[in-house]
Amino acid sequence: MKASIKLDEKRKKEAMEKTAVQKSATEKLSSEQVKAQLASYLEGQPENIRSFHRMMKVLESISFGIIITVFIIALVLSFMWKSVPVAAIPTAWLLLPVSAAILTLLIAVHALVLRAFPPSGLFTIFQGGSPIRLPGKSQGFQTGKAAEFTAWGLILVGLIVGAFFAVFAWSAWTVNWAILTPMITILGVAMGVVIVISMLFTTFQKIFKSR
Repeated sequence: MKASIKLDEKRKKEAMEKTAVQKSATEKLSSEQVKAQLASYLEGQPENIRSFHRMMKVLESISFGIIITVFIIALVLSFMWKSVPVAAIPTAWLLLPVSAAILTLLIAVHALVLRAFPPSGLFTIFQGGSPIRLPGKSQGFQTGKAAEFTAWGLILVGLIVGAFFAVFAWSAWTVNWAILTPMITILGVAMGVVIVISMLFTTFQKIFKSR
């Protein structure tokens, strides 16, 4: 009986590992395909568009570096909580989504001018670490109106998230409870709604896949 249970567990583990490897290979292949499609698309574009593309890639890389820097600063401040102002720690963490929103806006403008989405491989990395299902996820490479629609969606998300957390960070730094209290409530409700929708989406997705 014990030998049978162990065998079943071993089979389950092997099946999970195989699925994980297949998923990783599929994602890598998809990413490589998108890069190849983007390169092919840019070949047919004028030089000013290609120059803009190169400039935006540099700006996006700098913006991504700022996100990492803000994260490190927030982490360091959290460890040094005894020797830093109380308001500094929540402010630093709240600036993290603000910096992510700036990168989102850069990617969106990049895609809007190129009329292609995603406009760079950096979006795949950024999207993989995002807890929010950003517009354009799992849509493959897009051009024309579809790319513009996705870019405008990202601009909307970036502006809303950036403005919300910028005000939140300022309120935390100045300890303005008149603004902090409603914003904490809004954030709590929004997170609850997102979690419920995400759970429902995952459930329905599994149901449809099993059919």
